[in-house]
Amino acid sequence: MGTLVVMRYPTSLYANLADHTYVECGTGGKAWACWGGKSGGTALRRSPGSTKRADAIAARNERAGIKCYLVNGVCHQAANRILLPADITVQGARGYDVSEALFGTYGRPRGALGTCRAPLDQHAGVTGDLRACAEDMATAATAERRAERKYLRGVLAIYRKAAARLGSARGLTGPDLERFLIELFMHKVRFSLGARLDRVLVRKLRDIRASTERSRMTLEEWFARKELTASAFVAAFNTETILFQEAVAGALTANQYKALFGLRRGDTVILADPRIVRRAYGGR
Repeated sequence: MGTLVVMRYPTSLYANLADHTYVECGTGGKAWACWGGKSGGTALRRSPGSTKRADAIAARNERAGIKCYLVNGVCHQAANRILLPADITVQGARGYDVSEALFGTYGRPRGALGTCRAPLDQHAGVTGDLRACAEDMATAATAERRAERKYLRGVLAIYRKAAARLGSARGLTGPDLERFLIELFMHKVRFSLGARLDRVLVRKLRDIRASTERSRMTLEEWFARKELTASAFVAAFNTETILFQEAVAGALTANQYKALFGLRRGDTVILADPRIVRRAYGGR
């Protein structure tokens, strides 16, 4: 079986910018861009997985069904979808934990007003490897990997419930989307901070995440109705991202914040890569 490798770019050119991530197969014979570039990065993680299935998930545009940048997700969510056959994510990339908290592991299945539908198509029936990526690879399962796989099984169960709503006649409504994203966030909170959490803290984190989602939905509605330019939408999204991190930091200890977001309390990241924003939105 082939190997899927998480690749990341350094972000020294842009202050507080999260890492760009993309996926490459272990031989280097194929890479998937995930909205950005797909060369020049450094390897972060690797695991065996069907490279044919990864290629099917990536689709021709290599965005893995992440239809609208900053609405369904960013490069992290596109990469995670492509990494599904390997049972790993881009965990460890700078800013990923914030990205996952806001978009979910595999992205938001739609945006405001039913726009930007991006269902998670796993291509479970596809197996084998691309000729350029075929190699022998075996990795022993560590306790950390087993824990991650258990976490991802929980994540995918939440996505399956949302997919059933998305395909129904009623569709995935705004309140459904909010509940889905809060459920994903609290799953992450329990995994990162431990299952035994103070009820007051749980309620506080739920409220913070709900408030951020409602603000974002409002921004997306304005953008969808052309009441916001692309540049204004991106700027407002960046502001909401920072406010979310600051609110969570205010609710947690420094050690808890580090465990949840991989950052020191007081550090924040933005997720909108200026290079990708130009490609996604151009002059709009």
